[in-house]
Amino acid sequence: MTDRESLDRSPQTEPAVREVDCAIVGGGAAGLSAAINMGRMRRSVLLVDERDRFGWRHVVHNYLGFPEGIRAVEIRRLGWHQAARYGVRLLIGHVATATREGDRFQLRIERLPEVPWPGAPPRDAEMARMFGEVPDSGSLEVLARAVILATGVVGHFPEFPGRDECVGISLFWCIHCDGYESIDRAVGVVGHDEEAVETALDLLDFSNRVTLVAGRPEGFSVPASRLADLEASGIPAHPYGVAEYQNRDGQMQALVLDDPARTRIPVEHVYTVRPSMAANDLARQLGVALNEIGQVIVDTNQHTNVPGVLAAGDVTSPHDHQLSAAVHEGNQAACAANYRLYRPEQREPGAEDL
Repeated sequence: MTDRESLDRSPQTEPAVREVDCAIVGGGAAGLSAAINMGRMRRSVLLVDERDRFGWRHVVHNYLGFPEGIRAVEIRRLGWHQAARYGVRLLIGHVATATREGDRFQLRIERLPEVPWPGAPPRDAEMARMFGEVPDSGSLEVLARAVILATGVVGHFPEFPGRDECVGISLFWCIHCDGYESIDRAVGVVGHDEEAVETALDLLDFSNRVTLVAGRPEGFSVPASRLADLEASGIPAHPYGVAEYQNRDGQMQALVLDDPARTRIPVEHVYTVRPSMAANDLARQLGVALNEIGQVIVDTNQHTNVPGVLAAGDVTSPHDHQLSAAVHEGNQAACAANYRLYRPEQREPGAEDL
């Protein structure tokens, strides 16, 4: 029985463990790019998508070929459709554990409930079935010859009521992606460190109405000279936390400071500057090397230090949070994983067994 046949059997007759050539964890741009390219190489592929709540609501304006921009949720929908054309099987779920079993990798996947989430495409569950989502319930065991980690990062935004509706509409973190949309807007930057100061100063290229708020009661963690730079540039800097992020229907309205006067700063756009953390739990389980801030270390072909495990997108050490970079890295990881799956006679004599 081939790997593809074992994957396609019905739930009533299939074995307890499914076998595939490649399991891809993460359904963002990097994971979808990897899945499409692995599918085109006629590999059996399972793509596990946790339906990241962030990153799919906003409009992407800086991706080549879309002069009017394209909704990120539409990129996801088109990516699913494209991957399904090449036989990729899709599963909305969470990979709970990953272990190495000889020259293969065993993944235990838990299904996620089919519930609406902010920014989800309409009739998401129906779309999943249409495009070949694996129809399992409960947990699923998968044995894969190669694994591509495209798990992304978490923690860009603070918690507050209405946040999910604002992400990508009036709440941002990437000036390269969304700074242009802030032209002539009242912009608030929330952050306490040098990166926050630089972000506030950089936003002056788009608007002369920029305010910086530390976002914590301890105030700023930069030298007084940097606060002087802000003042000289006309950027008010408030060394307080944020008591309330006022918003309505996806539109930020004001930052209410946690100061004695409960100062209210009207805003239209807010950029949050805070450490994001790579979603690296599976990488740790597999013994993958991480850098000092927890991102997966990869080479130029997206290989990790563990043979058969590759990584792409924001979870990796060279990440830059750009859609174009994620698509490239996903393609690169697919090419490298496909080479690993070649039969010996397909390779150049003496070539390294990656």
